[in-house]
Amino acid sequence: MKLKYFLPMLFTAALLFSCGNNKNETVKEESASEFEYFVEQFADIKVLRYQIPGFNELSLQQKQLVYYLSQAGMEGRDIMYDQNYRHNLTIRRALENVYLNYAGDKNLEDWTSFEIYLKRVWFANGIHHHYANNKFIPKFSKEYFDTLLKETNTELTGEAYEVIFNDADAKKVNLDADKGLIKGSAINFYSPNVTAEDIDAFYASKIDRTDETPIEYGLNSKLVKNEDGTLEEKVWKVGGMYSKSIEKIIFWLEKAVTVAETEKQAEALKLLIEYYTTGDLETWDKYNIVWATNTEGDIDYINGFIEVYNDPKAFRGSYETVIQIKDFDMSKKMAVLSENAQWFEDNSTLIDAHKKKNVVGVSYKTVNVASESGDSSPSTPIGVNLPNNNWIRQQHGSKSV
Repeated sequence: MKLKYFLPMLFTAALLFSCGNNKNETVKEESASEFEYFVEQFADIKVLRYQIPGFNELSLQQKQLVYYLSQAGMEGRDIMYDQNYRHNLTIRRALENVYLNYAGDKNLEDWTSFEIYLKRVWFANGIHHHYANNKFIPKFSKEYFDTLLKETNTELTGEAYEVIFNDADAKKVNLDADKGLIKGSAINFYSPNVTAEDIDAFYASKIDRTDETPIEYGLNSKLVKNEDGTLEEKVWKVGGMYSKSIEKIIFWLEKAVTVAETEKQAEALKLLIEYYTTGDLETWDKYNIVWATNTEGDIDYINGFIEVYNDPKAFRGSYETVIQIKDFDMSKKMAVLSENAQWFEDNSTLIDAHKKKNVVGVSYKTVNVASESGDSSPSTPIGVNLPNNNWIRQQHGSKSV
């Protein structure tokens, strides 16, 4: 699961610690102090750049692994836009065409408002706020927007055009049952004619409540209602929904396999590729078991349709990736604390009766984020604990970041 609290900015997943007194460390400290973190600020967003400490300490093979995993993540960014709202990609592409091709006066307040609207769409992966879920209201007029479309030969018509200015689909995820969990939500996990009652009935007939190792039903599909009233899951896989993007994801994951740090890491990546190819949720479980029990190496990652927060019925997973690198310096320092846990216990201010005679130190790593995409980007989560399937967590463990 993801700790779903966001800061309205892009920030590093680790702190930059002050350096010591030797010459090399002094240079590093000065370099860090001169680094420009601030990029820009608009609406309620502050955008920051961040560094990746430890990247230069990786081997060439490890750097290739980080690159391939990052590229795999980037190939799925459009999936997140489409999952968030059915018109997001059409709207974004129209806005980008205007932005790239408009040759008129860019000193006007209307143009500034247009730029801010587009940047908010980029930041939120769509036209709804990344945290509040409310639809953005443009500060430029319909008439001005029509001028921009005309002067850049940009086509945007019908519902995709009207929704920018009207009150329709005002909430990406609505959790007020009185307004209708599905009817009141703009999220694109269900066709507009599917109701909450349809979803309940569909999965009631599928889920075996006595199964002690259940799959995550509906995690990687869109539920649609056909003209004859039947319900169908459109699976996100090769040959299915989002096939073009998934094929590109697989292309980079296959490259990652060739530079994996360990055999178990390679095994996990191969299972992830098989899952993307087949859409089989039992394969997803197999992958998560191998991934969760692979604790060796300096590079780790999250990749897939994972968190179900964006689904009012909590079935469907949003696409996301996070690529992380071990913070070698901080992990070394924290290892010292862990190895001397007994000393800290013995010398604590507790009374002797409350002191443990045999303290076992906690083993863990500190990591820096190298890349994020989809639901994790650019508004990053403050923490992740996976896998989400409870029986895997109970029987095989989990990873917390």
